[in-house]
Amino acid sequence: MSWYAVESVDDAIDATRSFLLPVKIRAWLKLALITIFVGVGGGGGFSAASNLVTLPMNLPAEVTEEDVLLQIPAALPVEPWVAGAVVAFAVFVGLAVAILAETLRFVFYDALRTQTVRLREPARRRLGQAVWLFGFKLLVGIAFLAPFVVVGAVLWVVGVDAISDTWLFAGFVVAAGTVVAAGILYTLIIRGTDEFVVPLMVVSDCGVRDGWRQFWPVVRSQPLQFVVYIVVHFLLLLAIGIGQSIVGALVFGIVGTVGALVGLLVVLGVFGGFGAAIASTAGLVALAGIVLLTLLVAAIVYLPVSIVVLSYVITYEVSVLELAADDFALLAADGETDEGNKPTDGPASTPR
Repeated sequence: MSWYAVESVDDAIDATRSFLLPVKIRAWLKLALITIFVGVGGGGGFSAASNLVTLPMNLPAEVTEEDVLLQIPAALPVEPWVAGAVVAFAVFVGLAVAILAETLRFVFYDALRTQTVRLREPARRRLGQAVWLFGFKLLVGIAFLAPFVVVGAVLWVVGVDAISDTWLFAGFVVAAGTVVAAGILYTLIIRGTDEFVVPLMVVSDCGVRDGWRQFWPVVRSQPLQFVVYIVVHFLLLLAIGIGQSIVGALVFGIVGTVGALVGLLVVLGVFGGFGAAIASTAGLVALAGIVLLTLLVAAIVYLPVSIVVLSYVITYEVSVLELAADDFALLAADGETDEGNKPTDGPASTPR
């Protein structure tokens, strides 16, 4: 018995090479945009660095409430409508970015299908499906969070002190097990949607519900294949992650060293020393600009690695899907041209 997850490891290498080579600058620039928003391994599309919040270093060893309040400047008066407008704008931007990420996910699958990277036409065709996909993920997240929110609200109203230690410990054990089980189930649903249902939506021009209706019978008929897939996929991402870390360290190390040398020349040649540079506004602006430019250059240099990784991982997932059911074939056959595998010109059918 052959395992689809194992066979697809090598098949995906050939398919990725065929998709990315020969290198075409315009195609790779479009892929770079897609890569910025689309993650691998069931990850979300758009990612940002977490903000680290720390207390001021000059706080005393024993911090009192009065000491902390002295460190916080008085809040500027803000009209309620201004605060509401800021929140509404932030929510709008977040929704727009999330839907854009889902749309670009469909665009990437269309590119694999046609072996030609386009942005505008596939994005217009797949926007409706992307909105439904985002809505589905949002509802799944709400469904998994709602019970915990309700339980937390009940505990807050009743009060933890009103519960005996025995029941509190038992509740904690049950809650911990439930959180783990719910987290695993949620991950499987989201990953199954991103890795298998979305390509089915592209092949069949259907919605999330119809995509799951097509995919679920395959899972039920071949459960061991997908169990092996989960294991192999995890090990594959682990190996890729280690390789990415090594390459990223080299790229950012080399570019960072060059940026540090440039910063040193600016500090010594223009301002006469580091103390003089940080003592002036112009010096601080120049140093901040060098740091930001260094990070930007390093990210751009590293971006082709991310493109290759994204292409390989998604191609691997699609290869497993094709081996599971011939009707789910999305990758273009060897030697097939874009015209021979081009999707219909009409709009995608109304997703459900």
